[in-house]
Amino acid sequence: MKASLTIFVFCFLLNVISYSQEVDSTQNFIFWSDDYRLIWTDFEKLPQRYSEHTAFSVIGYICEFEMNDRHYKVNIRTYFDRNNSWSKHWVPILLSHEQGHFDLAEIYARKFRLEILEAMKSGNISIKKFEQMSDAAMRRLEEAQLEYDKATNYSLDYRAQLKWNEHIKEELMKFDHLKNPEIVVSR
Repeated sequence: MKASLTIFVFCFLLNVISYSQEVDSTQNFIFWSDDYRLIWTDFEKLPQRYSEHTAFSVIGYICEFEMNDRHYKVNIRTYFDRNNSWSKHWVPILLSHEQGHFDLAEIYARKFRLEILEAMKSGNISIKKFEQMSDAAMRRLEEAQLEYDKATNYSLDYRAQLKWNEHIKEELMKFDHLKNPEIVVSR
């Protein structure tokens, strides 16, 4: 028996929305990496002139889950969508804030990987369970993104932004052992 499922989950910064859909191409995605920081030229979409927001980042997960007679396999990758992200101003603290959203998504991807790993090890996983866990993980990420925006006043509270930058860095280190997007567990 082989069952596989690919779920694509998108989280939109500021107006947080999630949904599942097939993605034709990921060529315009930047996948999260320890050694890459966002730069302003990554924001390729023209700014929305009348938006109340200064920047808009499209950040989320691509999740793939597979199970067969031999193993469970999951791949959860955090991405930044260049084509749909924009900014009206290129100031360093705002870029730091947008990077924070990207890093927060990676933290929550790592927490999700841990949950999935535990479920795979216990054999308590199915496609339906994976979908439910994915939905719950996305809700937690959405809440964290909203909390981050509120606490930093969308980067306008400089001291709060610096504190959050440090908190995010610590959380990434705390879950460093889960940075590999792919997990395989034998059955």
